[in-house]
Amino acid sequence: MISFLSVDLSAEEPSFWAELWEAFYNTYFSADGLYFENLNTGKSSLVSLGGIIFGLFVGIMVASFAMVINKRVYGEFVRKLLYEECLSPESSKTLYELGYMRKYSIRNAVGHGTKLRCVIKCREEEEYYASLAEQRAEYEARRAEDKSLPRFREVPYKVNPNTDHFYIPEEKKYTAEMRFEDKGTNWLVLFAVAIVSIIGCIALLLVIPKILSLINDFMGMFNTNNNVL
Repeated sequence: MISFLSVDLSAEEPSFWAELWEAFYNTYFSADGLYFENLNTGKSSLVSLGGIIFGLFVGIMVASFAMVINKRVYGEFVRKLLYEECLSPESSKTLYELGYMRKYSIRNAVGHGTKLRCVIKCREEEEYYASLAEQRAEYEARRAEDKSLPRFREVPYKVNPNTDHFYIPEEKKYTAEMRFEDKGTNWLVLFAVAIVSIIGCIALLLVIPKILSLINDFMGMFNTNNNVL
């Protein structure tokens, strides 16, 4: 019984994940680095290449995440404005009226220069800058007569998500519909992209050293044949 419990576990074969990690570690982090003499390429080049592949993976994930946020979070708000037919300053509505008062992502987006603001306008902001333009024209007229006056100081408008009204101009309706449509992008797609990207990244990191090894051997055979000739 005791001998049965004292089986040497070290004799068991390593798992797939253990082999995968060992191959990755030996290729990119082990002190016993590889060197392909016929390609004049060593471990430092592989580490740099691995960093590029990892950077591409991170870039794909960031872009995919941003697309989902754009389509699902901001897009939902855009589609709500279109559904409510908020297509002019007169038909504009507040976040409270639209049911988005408690959504921080939308409250933050309507007040800053994001993609959302490319199609969404704030009624109070438009009125403020129209009034500011008139004030600037009057002031510049007086300044032309009195050169001692300082330049006109323009204070940027700060959107108030609690009280301001928002709408999509009629001329931007089509752009908003196309840019923020809800087809083809969701959290499930993002998850699938992440899985495929991870598998692709690992596959590249494992396959590239083998490909370089084959090329190195081929170049060695080619050089040997040239020397014989």
